[in-house]
Amino acid sequence: MPQLADNKHCTGCMCCKDSCKQDAISIVEDKNGLWYPIVDMQKCTNCHLCEKRCQDVCNGILLQKNPINNYVPYTAWNTNYDQRSLSTSGGVFAALASTILNEGGVICGATIDNNRVKHIFISSLEELPLIQGVKYIQSNLQGIYQQVRMYLETKRSVLFTGTPCQVAALYSYLGKKRDETRLYTAEVICHGVVSNLILDKHLEYNHAKQIISFRTKSLGWGKDTYITAIKKGEKVVLQNRHKNFFYHAFTSDSVTRLSCYECRYATIERIADLTMGDYWGNKQPQEEASKGISLLIANNIHGQQLIARCTNLHIETTDWKLCLPRNPRLYCDKHECKKIAITTYLYFLFTYTPRFIAKNIIGPRITKRSFLAYLRAIYIAKQKKRIDQRVEIELKQTLKKLQK
Repeated sequence: MPQLADNKHCTGCMCCKDSCKQDAISIVEDKNGLWYPIVDMQKCTNCHLCEKRCQDVCNGILLQKNPINNYVPYTAWNTNYDQRSLSTSGGVFAALASTILNEGGVICGATIDNNRVKHIFISSLEELPLIQGVKYIQSNLQGIYQQVRMYLETKRSVLFTGTPCQVAALYSYLGKKRDETRLYTAEVICHGVVSNLILDKHLEYNHAKQIISFRTKSLGWGKDTYITAIKKGEKVVLQNRHKNFFYHAFTSDSVTRLSCYECRYATIERIADLTMGDYWGNKQPQEEASKGISLLIANNIHGQQLIARCTNLHIETTDWKLCLPRNPRLYCDKHECKKIAITTYLYFLFTYTPRFIAKNIIGPRITKRSFLAYLRAIYIAKQKKRIDQRVEIELKQTLKKLQK
């Protein structure tokens, strides 16, 4: 029987599913709202191909692909206002995608479908809004790696975007025969993925049926609203971030996928050609910053070449000392946060405890009416001090690496 990663180490990349030629692996959502593989031993031929690729991804074996002395960080934004306004930060992904689409290639990115996230392919600019904007729950990639290979075999360029572990999974699936001239990869700075169950409960609490977006700039970048959904037939924002159940679940690090707490890819050694995220440490004028600013890192020559071909992308080289401190997932995992994790108890929490208790445990807010939240906030504050100390140490070590 193939030895796939256990629930504590499985990243949910689904590479094992696409690797199995016998269709012996299925992906199921467990009771805590997370994706995991199940092997049908009646179909399995014990070729162990899925096991090899699983080890590649979970152990970060492919991380040495890009030497760090080649990295170039940029302040960046899309000069196309419409594309930038639909994006979560500066619209860098839309600019990169537009370039590939105009050259006849295809884009693979994440979209929202029936309150879940999945990867799809698009081949026209009209479809681009479908895959713009950040998603905070894990994407379903079943069949995607196979389709990427098919497009590459037909000599079409592909821009694949996803989390670092998903990019690693794609590289592992394609192997040494991948077409490095036509395949471009762009990873997001990943904070970790939240359980699907949390999103379901958030919609349920707010009597909403369908999520439209996870984050918008309707009030300006940095003043973001979280979770826009359909409620009673109308598009509404389900509370601002200070009162938002899902937002607190995401930022409290208590309901993240277990493998995310010790992520192999939360390191300055990057796996993709390009790295994208919010640039919170930027020094741009407020008028420009309010529209959204992106941090874009070119991790190799291949990524640099794609940036050079973008006609609607404004870039300025920036300093690591400015862009790293506000993006700790570029150099430090969340190991200490495991002590406050309740990921494996979500089903129990929502099934057997009163609603107000469950909500206050996951969405900690200090209020006079929330004693449970107050106690939890004190505990988290103590843990946070340790976390901040480790992040500071990791930052100093990372800056030394980059200065060599």
